Amino acid sequence: MAIIKEGILGGFRGTIGTVVGVWNGETFYMRSRPKARKRTTQGEQINRAKFKAVLDHLEPIKELVKAGFKDYYTKTGGYRAALAYNRKHALAGDESGFYMEPALFRTSGGDLPGASDTMVNFEDSQLRITWDNEGLDSGRNSDQMMVLVYDRANSNALTRIFDGAYRGARSFQMELPAYMLGSKVDIYISFTAADRSAQSDSQYLGRFTL
Repeated sequence: MAIIKEGILGGFRGTIGTVVGVWNGETFYMRSRPKARKRTTQGEQINRAKFKAVLDHLEPIKELVKAGFKDYYTKTGGYRAALAYNRKHALAGDESGFYMEPALFRTSGGDLPGASDTMVNFEDSQLRITWDNEGLDSGRNSDQMMVLVYDRANSNALTRIFDGAYRGARSFQMELPAYMLGSKVDIYISFTAADRSAQSDSQYLGRFTL
């Protein structure tokens, strides 16, 4: 309800529909009626926290999971597939909040074979990963390795997407930057076909202190 102070053409005080009339001591003015703020339920708050945890984890490695989840898990694949998969399968929580369980988290998904007998070694600032191809068709030697070295605590990620070692090499080496030395990192590997038509499931190699 509003009160007109100076006739039909004068200013008004009060509310008419979505308009509020206000007198500030010198003149009348109008403003939009403020919208009622919708209270979020506890369930909505939890869902938002879960979604944020997954987004925060994927943000530094977007390009890697786009390639790793190409045509996988959802109709469109890529980043949205990585988000959907890891929210469903890798999300965990405790009293401090939600987080990605490292051993369940995936950077890639697909039907290509993985690596066997993997080993991780560090020497000075060099990371070296070795594996075995026993039992695999030699036609898979041209598959290329994708790598993630992830310091989640500091949101630092080293990736190799289309410039990793070939499967046939059975060895991959990477120079580690000084700013990551001393950090705890999670290491993941996977393979992509030479023509980028398929990928393997990623493999979690473990948590290491550089």
